[in-house]
Amino acid sequence: MTALFEVGPADVAATNDEWYTPRWIFDAAGLVFDMDVCAPVAPQFRTCPARRYLTILDDGLAAPWDGLVWMNPPYSDTAPWIDRFIQHSPGLALVKAGNSSWLRRLQPAADGIALLSLRHDHRGGGQLRGFTRPDGSRAEYPTLLILAARGELALSALGKIAAADSYTGGAYYVRPTGGT
Repeated sequence: MTALFEVGPADVAATNDEWYTPRWIFDAAGLVFDMDVCAPVAPQFRTCPARRYLTILDDGLAAPWDGLVWMNPPYSDTAPWIDRFIQHSPGLALVKAGNSSWLRRLQPAADGIALLSLRHDHRGGGQLRGFTRPDGSRAEYPTLLILAARGELALSALGKIAAADSYTGGAYYVRPTGGT
């Protein structure tokens, strides 16, 4: 397909869906992902250590995914991203907690789930650990998130991330396999 004109990072405006994942999550995971499927267009806002970044310009929802993926989707339209994540393994998905139909699909598909609070780091003097916005400011919203893991590597990282969140005390749930 021939494009009518080229669109680059400077041509894409930041939206209310722009929430950049705090770096401590990736530090705790200790992984390099094969792909960040919902990466910011501007490289200076990328916090995820990944070999490849899919942005809105690449249509990360439609593009092929491979290997270990990181997904922090647009919170205004999470459902199609969750459905795509359920079809792929391995990976980690960070989504806002809430009562949604997509959450009822994600829970049984995930190998493990942790609730994370990005509000405060009690070990660090109560500093805000939340998302950053395109203008560099820190945002308290969303403060309660779900981190879902698919695959053994992602499940191992989930435990490390949960342990680094002092607010939730390192708790996470692993889906039992086999047996009754």
